[in-house]
Amino acid sequence: METITKKTVSVEFDGKRYVLPDEVTLGMFLVQLGLSEDTPVKMIITKEGFLLVPQVLKN
Repeated sequence: METITKKTVSVEFDGKRYVLPDEVTLGMFLVQLGLSEDTPVKMIITKEGFLLVPQVLKN
């Protein structure tokens, strides 16, 4: 018997946790959150997946 498991990626942003489908890119996810696709973010590894923290660009 073979067991097939599907892995999911969990992303936490602004205190909420999201599970990303396989076909979603990080840019697409940022747009769903209301951010620009090229918003600079810091990804911090967590036990469940990642924590996204938008970065403020300094001039």
